[in-house]
Amino acid sequence: MSGAGSAEPPGEGIPLKETVVFPESMTPLAVGQERSVKLIDDVVSGERMLALFTVDNTEAETPAWDDLYTVGTVAVVHKMIKVPDGTLRILVQGLQRVRLVRPVRDEPYLLAELEDVPEIVPESPEVEALTRNVQQQFAQIIGLTPYLPEELQLAATNIDDPTALTHLIASTLRLKTDERQELLELVNVEERLRRITQILSREVEMSELGSKIQSQVASEIDKGQREFFLRQQLKAIQEELGEGDDHQAEVDELLQQIEEKHLPEHVEKVARRELNRLERLPPASAEYGVIRTYLDWILSLPW
Repeated sequence: MSGAGSAEPPGEGIPLKETVVFPESMTPLAVGQERSVKLIDDVVSGERMLALFTVDNTEAETPAWDDLYTVGTVAVVHKMIKVPDGTLRILVQGLQRVRLVRPVRDEPYLLAELEDVPEIVPESPEVEALTRNVQQQFAQIIGLTPYLPEELQLAATNIDDPTALTHLIASTLRLKTDERQELLELVNVEERLRRITQILSREVEMSELGSKIQSQVASEIDKGQREFFLRQQLKAIQEELGEGDDHQAEVDELLQQIEEKHLPEHVEKVARRELNRLERLPPASAEYGVIRTYLDWILSLPW
């Protein structure tokens, strides 16, 4: 590729749906469109590079240049596997950003005039501080997110180049396509670091909330299991004392009376709650007699 901002010779392009390829990243791609398959064959045989642009108009079945974002990534094909159905699986390595200058043609595959998009890397204490903060946030995300391997934390910690760090994070986090594209188009690294800081803060908050919800659900399950076992133990004790059948029969009879009485909703709620308490108590306890009397009183009233 030529110098910063300079026009390139016409370059071949592949439209990508819901995928954004970043410089310095390795990305697996599935290629199915006939024209794209032909392009890959030509690129691989000629040891040429190709330009990868993400589809902006997702409703386009066969995207043309007008359906694509104007900033993409030039890449080389490292591996290619031909699948029996005629499609390809390729592994590409992103090299640098490019911008679409002028479409040249759509057939037999997309061809356009491109230009380099140079990185802007300010050397400032802010960039260094943002880089360290992003490294810490990303390490926290890795600890909270099952799909991110722990090895990424070591990789991110050892990356001193803020540009490479932003590319690593943007290519590994599960982000929406428009967010990935936004990061690709942010050529100022300080601005990109600030945007990634916002995204990571949101992801940390969401991950922590998800962990909290899972803990609460697990706690409720544990509580329910504990209550079940305690009820089973109580039932066994009552049966051992000869109280089980009579006690359950009494509870069932009270439940039938509550259902047949057609109590007001708030009264029925209270009655059912007290009946549940009664069911868990041994008939010999003092509280059992109090609750039974209370239920009899409720059922005796002319509702």
